[in-house]
Amino acid sequence: MSPSRDRPRDRDELEERLDELESTLTELRQELRSERRRGPPKPPSLGELLRFTEQYTIPTVIALLEATVQSLELLRRTLRLADPERAVREESEAARSRLDRVGAEAGTQLAGALSELRTALSEADLPENPESRRLIEDARNLTGEIETRLQDAEGTVREQRDRERRTETGRQDDDSTSRDRGVMIDVTDAAADGQDEQSADDAAADDEPPEVDVESELESIKDELDRSQQALDEADKPDADTSPDSQQSDEDTDEPENE
Repeated sequence: MSPSRDRPRDRDELEERLDELESTLTELRQELRSERRRGPPKPPSLGELLRFTEQYTIPTVIALLEATVQSLELLRRTLRLADPERAVREESEAARSRLDRVGAEAGTQLAGALSELRTALSEADLPENPESRRLIEDARNLTGEIETRLQDAEGTVREQRDRERRTETGRQDDDSTSRDRGVMIDVTDAAADGQDEQSADDAAADDEPPEVDVESELESIKDELDRSQQALDEADKPDADTSPDSQQSDEDTDEPENE
């Protein structure tokens, strides 16, 4: 296919595109002029606000709240899985409460029926037939006995519930007290034992006899003996000075002096 043949076709397509562009620009110009003539946009009316709130705002808030509730339920289930003992205890307590509620309702209904029956029997006139009269009296007695037993059973169940509740409360208080108190280490016994051991050692040291240094004792005795001998020697010296030899020597020394 030669270029001379393709050129007219391209020109036609280009002209079509230009015509579309011109029509589009014309429409846009007209729209802008119409908006200028209309003026600034008006604020929404009260009906439009209420309609928007009803259709969009309230459903959105409800969806957010539902999502929040579901997330909290998921968190609670996760916490129950993390603490299985607490989950089992809560489930048992819930089942017990439901059972107690059903039993209380059944007891109330039975008590009401017995009360109605007793009222009907008390208001009924005793027949003249002895057998019928005996049956009515037996029915009255049985009704009163059943009511009495029912009241006793309700009192027993109530006391048992109170006892279990007090026991559970006391256990929880003990657990919380032990957790708050922490671990206590009794160091008084160890210190007392240390003091007792030290006092025992001191007493044993006092009871032991003192060690005797034999060498020092011998040295002291020798010194005392030496001092005694020296004292004796000093005491004998005056006697030696008064002997004849000493007197003769004194006289010999005195003679030259007289000459």
